[in-house]
Amino acid sequence: MKYYKVSNSGFDSKVIVAYSGYEALGYEIDDQLGFVDDIDVEEVDADEQVEISYTGFPVFKTLRDLYQEKDFWEVPNVVVEVE
Repeated sequence: MKYYKVSNSGFDSKVIVAYSGYEALGYEIDDQLGFVDDIDVEEVDADEQVEISYTGFPVFKTLRDLYQEKDFWEVPNVVVEVE
C-alpha cells in the first residue's frame, strides 16, 4: 500500500491509500465523476505529518496513523481530506 495526494486541478485535495497511482486515480474519478486530465496524483510518504485540529489546538499525526485509526481498512480509501 502507498499513499497518494490526489487533487482536481489543484483543488479538493485528498490523500488516498491505494496499491498504485492508477488505482487512486480510478477511485477519485468514480467518487467525483471527474476527467482524468483534471486530476493530479502524487505519491506521498506514509510518515508525512498532517495537522489535525482538536478543539482549536493543533495536533500532528502521520498518514499511517490516521489510516490505522479508521474502523475499516479497505483499499483504496480516503485517509484524509487536505485543505
